[in-house]
Amino acid sequence: MKRPPARAQDLLLQSGDDTPFGAPAAIPVGDNYFTSARPPDCSAAQLFKASPLRPPGPSDHAESAYQFSGPAMYAESIDLYDNALDAHDVVWGGFSAVSKCRDDAVGVSPQGAFTAMRLSYFGIPADGVLVWTMTEPAWTCDYGLAVLPHAALLLSACNNAPGFPMPDWAAKRRAQVDGRTA
Repeated sequence: MKRPPARAQDLLLQSGDDTPFGAPAAIPVGDNYFTSARPPDCSAAQLFKASPLRPPGPSDHAESAYQFSGPAMYAESIDLYDNALDAHDVVWGGFSAVSKCRDDAVGVSPQGAFTAMRLSYFGIPADGVLVWTMTEPAWTCDYGLAVLPHAALLLSACNNAPGFPMPDWAAKRRAQVDGRTA
């Protein structure tokens, strides 16, 4: 089964769309996103750029960060695939990989190492959706992986206050992407 024609860039959140943080302005993904993690077992739980959760072999890729009026940071990446993905296998493989992060995890970006964070929650709230939360006392990052037969969407939402509704948001974004590729 071939994927429907779509451009990855067109499936990302657009400037002005409604989000739990408010209406964003799209900006390039900057040097503040983690590109490696210590220990390596925490790579799946912390990385946005070069995430090991993204299935290999995409035919198209796009990513964007989003700016809000406060300190919140949000980013999405999407990969499109000509050959169908098994969403169940991708999500459960991600669940297994994220759950291996059992120690303090230090994310490293081109700007340097960040304060150690801990995996405080992970789960599969809906078909094709994996979510998890990394926390430290002054910062919380909620992540989501939403998988469709021909697309994998990775979401990252960080803020100085906890409470981003990633389980609902990731399921909503999955449905939105599904509607745009149907």
